[in-house]
Amino acid sequence: MDFAILVLIALFAYFIGATTGFGDTVIVVTLALATGIYTLDFIVPMVVVLALIISLYLVVRHHSGIDRRLFFRKILPVAGLGLPVGMVLYNVVKSSVLVIALGAVVVFFSTLELVLVIRAGDNARKPMSSLQADFWLFSGGVVHGLYASGGPLIVYYAGRNIPDKRAFRSTLAALWLVLNTVLLVTNIATGNLTANKAWTALALLPALAAGIALGEWAHSRIPERGFRILVYSVLIVSGLSVLVKALL
Repeated sequence: MDFAILVLIALFAYFIGATTGFGDTVIVVTLALATGIYTLDFIVPMVVVLALIISLYLVVRHHSGIDRRLFFRKILPVAGLGLPVGMVLYNVVKSSVLVIALGAVVVFFSTLELVLVIRAGDNARKPMSSLQADFWLFSGGVVHGLYASGGPLIVYYAGRNIPDKRAFRSTLAALWLVLNTVLLVTNIATGNLTANKAWTALALLPALAAGIALGEWAHSRIPERGFRILVYSVLIVSGLSVLVKALL
């Protein structure tokens, strides 16, 4: 029963990830924690494998949409600096504290993004200053090192600085590909990715494939603004559920 729930979570998450280029990992992690079927120590290394696969697919298929100048000069260097900081924190901070922090981060930034999308719409939002961009990208790298899901912070940056929907999805996929490759190698080297976690990830591949197929179909058909409203609403509910369970 628990695995069946995880399959449904994965299908929903990777449908969203293939459609928008973000959200899949944080949805899997938060929903799995919210339902109480898996622990943070189990779900994070396992989901890195799936995140790497979907980002690799998107980069190979849609590589022409990557904003290479922005990616190599700004996004990757700054987010990459934050990644090892988060990886160190993951190994020294108690799991219960990390769960509470994750729930708070997801709720705060999903609410902020939801309000901005509803009030102004993506087209009305001004690009960030260079200093602001550095803050959000570095912080997103730290969070990605902690939970393999720095999406809320980096998506907040990208939503302000990458207005084109195709470039938004492709450029973020390229970032997830690089960061998740580092995480996968580290998890294997440290033993965090056990055989059980790896087999669970492989068993979810059909759900991943179905989610990608549905997401590709939806990407050009569903209005981006309406879809983001749905995504952030789901994340808020999930984050609140994680917080309530962790605090109680």
